[in-house]
Amino acid sequence: MPPKGKELATIIEKASPLYDYWKSQQNEEDEKARLSKASSSSPASYLFKEEPYKWENLYQSITREVARGDRDSIRGLRVILDTINSSEKEKMLKAFGDNKIIEGEMLLLVKQEGANKTSTKKNLFRFARILFAIFTNPYGIEMKRTKAHIYERTGAAIYALRKAIS
Repeated sequence: MPPKGKELATIIEKASPLYDYWKSQQNEEDEKARLSKASSSSPASYLFKEEPYKWENLYQSITREVARGDRDSIRGLRVILDTINSSEKEKMLKAFGDNKIIEGEMLLLVKQEGANKTSTKKNLFRFARILFAIFTNPYGIEMKRTKAHIYERTGAAIYALRKAIS
């Protein structure tokens, strides 16, 4: 049986190539280690390199959509996977399968070459959920480096508020 709730959240969090980065001091050495996980061939890797907070929110949100069976989110997950190098991609896909985050046919569709070329339905609610996540940091991402974007500042402020309350 696939994991649910907190267990699913923990597995998705730990499968992220940025998991160790968020737990680190996020200093220059940690930054170099993070950047070494980026794809050198994908134009979309800009997101992973330059906006790790947004990348993490997209990764966690889209992975949850696919785990719930949303086939239209597979394309988004493929784009996210293309931003990281092949060894990190393989680790992530293995974690998805081993932990039953994404099972069977859905995992095969995620792994399928050329899946980025498939058309998807526009889903305003999915878009709104992901945009809301980027601004509100529901995944508890702790950013220790300079916040360059408004959504990073709102996410950091909400993180600090949650930490102060709990």
